[in-house]
Amino acid sequence: MTVSSPLGSEMSGEDIAYGDSLVEVDGLKKYFNQDSGLLSGVSFDPNQFPPIDVGQQRVKAVDDVSFEIRRGETLGLVGESGCGKSTLGRTILRLLEPTDGTINFKGDDLATLSGEELRQKRSEIQMIFQDPQSSLDPRMRVGQIIEEPMRAHDMLDDEGREERAKELLEKVGLDPHHYNRHPHAFSGGQRQRVNLARALSVNPDFIVCDEPVSALDVSIQAQVLNTMEKLQEEFGLTYLFIAHDLSVIRHISDRVAVMYLGNIVELADKEELFENPQHPYTEALLESIPVPDPRKGEARGVLEGEVPSPINPPSGCRFRTRCPRLIAPDEYEWTDEKWDQTRAFMRAVKRRTFEPMTDEELRVEFFGGTLPQGEPGEIVEEAIDLIATDHASDELEQTQDEWDEARELLLDSFARQSICATEEPAYEIEPEYGTDAHFAACHLHR
Repeated sequence: MTVSSPLGSEMSGEDIAYGDSLVEVDGLKKYFNQDSGLLSGVSFDPNQFPPIDVGQQRVKAVDDVSFEIRRGETLGLVGESGCGKSTLGRTILRLLEPTDGTINFKGDDLATLSGEELRQKRSEIQMIFQDPQSSLDPRMRVGQIIEEPMRAHDMLDDEGREERAKELLEKVGLDPHHYNRHPHAFSGGQRQRVNLARALSVNPDFIVCDEPVSALDVSIQAQVLNTMEKLQEEFGLTYLFIAHDLSVIRHISDRVAVMYLGNIVELADKEELFENPQHPYTEALLESIPVPDPRKGEARGVLEGEVPSPINPPSGCRFRTRCPRLIAPDEYEWTDEKWDQTRAFMRAVKRRTFEPMTDEELRVEFFGGTLPQGEPGEIVEEAIDLIATDHASDELEQTQDEWDEARELLLDSFARQSICATEEPAYEIEPEYGTDAHFAACHLHR
């Protein structure tokens, strides 16, 4: 199918019908080497020196990510800062070299292209960057900025490029007479419109939008988003829209992918994800959306703990170290009440969030005076013995070693024995809204 542009050109996705897969990402990984230690900055000649371990570690920014983007749709990608969203977008466009995996775009694997083949493909894939100021060369006029991609791909002559640049300025809501102005003469929202015009100049099929409105005022955000939607319909564009603002994602997306610590943890149709979230992390993100009057309604949920290091992410489900719904180990028999109490005690010991207490005070504070039955109760009692003030040697406060021993005992016996720690989750569940598949990486759906 060919989509004719009002600027006299054609989209290049004639072999891909609307609704069919335009981009297929399979097992994509992007690892960064992080050097640490005294000799991290020193280069060694292997022919002169024996191998030396200088403490090189790998940051797993994107780790085994798979999804598809259909032609003509907007796939929203959301998650906390540092979860790998921007790295994923840049890796798909080959601005970063993938460590492993495939990026199928209209039948070609972008991960294997290089040289002239990759350069030619770049006219079909473009990017809008987050900061509308730093992404524009302050020494160039906006007309030159918009024409630069066309010049790089030998599109049109000088007169044709100028005419196209002015038409694109009008298309994105700017005055064509501003062709000779420099970026500093524009507001933030206007600069982002220039970025949009530049991306459109080479007739792309696919645009990665890396938080394109996060640096703009709310009123300007809406204007830019409406312009992007209008241009998408007019030019037949496909967007990967990266953001951390769920209200923006809900406004512009058709489907939504939720990312956490380098993994996609949930992927569903927009309405399905917002009305029927199936991953605890997604639920936490939705509960964190600001409300007009926080004094009204239920209390908002807050995630406990810090995001783990991407150098050594948790086994199994990466969210398990912060998950409020960690599944109990199968080898023990629990009541829901006692497992909830044990999890709360385990978190409190791990983070040492309470003042020193006696044995009896700990039992009452965390377990209502009654420990779990059987082996779990014996393990909990052993942990209490390590940290209770009435068990401390020489009547002194417990040492850090005793707290560490209690923490490791609880984690090894309970948290690390859960299916959440031993197996990676991946489930497709029946959607309640629409017909699109609903993917949720959570063992609650086993």
